[in-house]
Amino acid sequence: MTAQELGAQVREILEAGGGEPLDAAGSARFLPLVTLDSGARVGLDHEARWILLPDDGRPAMRYAPEAAYLFHEALEWKRARFDDAVESAAGALGLPAEAVLFSFPAVEVIRAVLAKKAAYLTRLALQWILPTELRELRREIKEVTVTLDMPVPVKDLAGRLIVPE
Repeated sequence: MTAQELGAQVREILEAGGGEPLDAAGSARFLPLVTLDSGARVGLDHEARWILLPDDGRPAMRYAPEAAYLFHEALEWKRARFDDAVESAAGALGLPAEAVLFSFPAVEVIRAVLAKKAAYLTRLALQWILPTELRELRREIKEVTVTLDMPVPVKDLAGRLIVPE
């Protein structure tokens, strides 16, 4: 399924009154799929772009490669829990669960978090990586192993994740 096809299905649900407002004005809506521990909601807009709506009154943030780090809170959940929540919510809305799940920019979020070199979030990001993503993230994982101020246990975890080229 293409992003355009998924966007058309999301748009249909939103135009029928589904979802929630993105702001107090209610001029735009989105489909929340996961509510994170902070109360922030992650979901899709009318173009099937991922949205993060904080619970503290800050405006919604649309996923963009340069803003991938903003989605770091999702990494505080175990990957299976997050993926299961996305698939379950998508299925409940009549959306193709697998297409919605695969549209989440997991590799880009992981890559952005690893680039920040924050020990706690780096450990979470390393634990979030699926085996099918290891080769794509190999360079970033190797970088963790040589980061001078990274704790040894995090470097060791990264070292165990390095796959052959």
